Amino acid sequence: MDYWGDGDCRGESVKKDVNPVGYIAGGDLDFRKRPRPRPVKKSGKSLCLAYFLWLVGGWCSLHLLYLRRDRHAVVWFTMFFAFCGFGLLRDFVRIPEYVQDINEDQSYINKLTSKMKKYKKPPFSLARFVCQILVGNSWSYLLASAVPVEPIFGITIRPLIHLAPIGAAIAVWNIGNIGREQGGLKWALIGAMALIPASFMNPNFSNFSSVLSAILFTWKGKEWRRTPYPNTSLCKRMAALFGAGLIFTSLWASQLYFNATLTDKNGEKIKLRDAAKNFLNSPMFLEFKRNVGELYNNIWEYGWSTAWINFVELLDPQGEMHALKVLGLEKGASQETIKATYKVLAREWHPDKHREGKDEAQARFVEIQAAYEKLSAIKNQRKLRNNLKAER
Repeated sequence: MDYWGDGDCRGESVKKDVNPVGYIAGGDLDFRKRPRPRPVKKSGKSLCLAYFLWLVGGWCSLHLLYLRRDRHAVVWFTMFFAFCGFGLLRDFVRIPEYVQDINEDQSYINKLTSKMKKYKKPPFSLARFVCQILVGNSWSYLLASAVPVEPIFGITIRPLIHLAPIGAAIAVWNIGNIGREQGGLKWALIGAMALIPASFMNPNFSNFSSVLSAILFTWKGKEWRRTPYPNTSLCKRMAALFGAGLIFTSLWASQLYFNATLTDKNGEKIKLRDAAKNFLNSPMFLEFKRNVGELYNNIWEYGWSTAWINFVELLDPQGEMHALKVLGLEKGASQETIKATYKVLAREWHPDKHREGKDEAQARFVEIQAAYEKLSAIKNQRKLRNNLKAER
């Protein structure tokens, strides 16, 4: 919008100087003065909304993302929902302080200023130090387990496992830069990589890399964050979070595909990828796939109401389908067929006829008897219901 004056000494209209945000420069009418934009007031974060996001989305760190604590959110999200929920309980108590911090509340800033004057560097925090060690060990282990054991295109890259302490250094540095503390990556890396030569002789030494990294970072690296939080755009924040998620997803995928194994009852180890492939061809999965396909076809052919009825039938709420399967019968078998089949199977699996494997025969006999009683009860109920309908 243009602001116009009453005119100058020559009687001509004069346009007032307007700054980029729409205010008259300097608050006066002198257009010859240089525009001085007024600072845009920073919007505050709501304490109630932060608690609401903690309640509904604390498991995925929504409250931390809302309060622009992205590093904090990454740590919680990668550590099995904040150490199985203990970190979220701590956040519940600390959320008011987080809100005051991001809003730069004057009372909070005054306390922080006096603390900075009292201590040259941030005082030691046991909670932060322990978190650096635990997360450092976790990230280091993930990095090591993601290195394929088998050769890739004929090239063995297994020696890269000795670089796993870099994961511990990144974790220590990331946690050390949460909140009003900060520090460079240098000391965290020096502490983590100092034990790499020893790990060639004994790999167990790499387990202490996060401890040494946290000690050196706390002793030499950390300092106060004296500048306000950078006003990073949402796109850059989302890009950074997406990149971090992509890295962790890739590491987990590599670990599961190349190195993860299952142990069967004979003690033999099977690659997880081979076990998953075999599972897709297993009778259980094929039956599940057939049922899902049948439900999908029912939806398109008969609509949702009929599909829902068929879905409930697939769930077998009365146990009829399981009982028929135990007796080896098809759906719709008559009571005479059920009774005849039961007698044959009961004589075959009677415990007195099995000297060897008597326990197995006893379990099978009880199962057959329970299936017969279940089917007989269902048939009687249906017969009674049909008779009542006929009388009406």
